[in-house]
Amino acid sequence: MIDVFSEGVSQDIAQVLQNRDNRVNEQRILFRKLDENQSLISAKLNIPGPIKNNLYLIQVFQSGLEQFTQGLEVDYQLIWNIATGPEAFLILNESNIAVKKHSMEFEDNNKLGRLFDIDVLTNSDGSLHPLSRKDFHQAERKCLLCNQPAKICARSRTHSVGEMQNYINKLINKNLELSWN
Repeated sequence: MIDVFSEGVSQDIAQVLQNRDNRVNEQRILFRKLDENQSLISAKLNIPGPIKNNLYLIQVFQSGLEQFTQGLEVDYQLIWNIATGPEAFLILNESNIAVKKHSMEFEDNNKLGRLFDIDVLTNSDGSLHPLSRKDFHQAERKCLLCNQPAKICARSRTHSVGEMQNYINKLINKNLELSWN
């Protein structure tokens, strides 16, 4: 079994927060380019701990993104392969509603989808907001390790980074043929 978290450059909270600001700026730029019937997607991995990117996580991201986009009409794609984790920005020739339903299905039912955070962005009141599961009367995402909402476990640090990484490591090894190729 490959240790997914054995390689990579540690990131601190300042780097993660700076990347979040960069992501929001890119989303704003891309949102201005949308046609009326297009959707803007921002996708990244939810990876706990200081290692956010390496060759293994890139493979997970590429494989999952390829699975997610099957059957969707992608008009534009921008991939960031940065130390805080791989990310994608997609403009799809699909409605926000259809894409959000597709993203929830992927996140909930695809073996690697559990590791993804796919935001479908909309412009309400002049600012960008991701569509919410609540908008579709869906329950919040569950924690990888227990049946509680993921946000509650994350905020209260119910599970250690080591426990989360161990689970993710097993999930990735079970569901993706990993190599350095």
